[in-house]
Amino acid sequence: MTSFTDGPAAGRHLALRRAAKFLRVVQENQAWDALDQPDDKPKPTETIYAYKLSKQLGHCHINLGNGKGGFYPVVEYTFVPEQPSQDVMRDPDRWKRWCEHQLPT
Repeated sequence: MTSFTDGPAAGRHLALRRAAKFLRVVQENQAWDALDQPDDKPKPTETIYAYKLSKQLGHCHINLGNGKGGFYPVVEYTFVPEQPSQDVMRDPDRWKRWCEHQLPT
């Protein structure tokens, strides 16, 4: 399970299949989700927030019945204080470049 320690998504928990170094978390009204898959795209009506992986605690298996469920990373994310623009977070290529620029060389 993915949890968020601070920022707008503080206290939220999501069942995400992937734990990227940087994660775009989206909010529309009171609903929260994350763009954890490489092909995920935000809806025009969603607000996007950038988070950084801070703790990898392991994995868990969730059985939802009827062959549904699977393994999920157990991780924590922290809010990125200097948020990239919404335009950067909406464009997959610009988002990828932003993420690469954040990594130490």
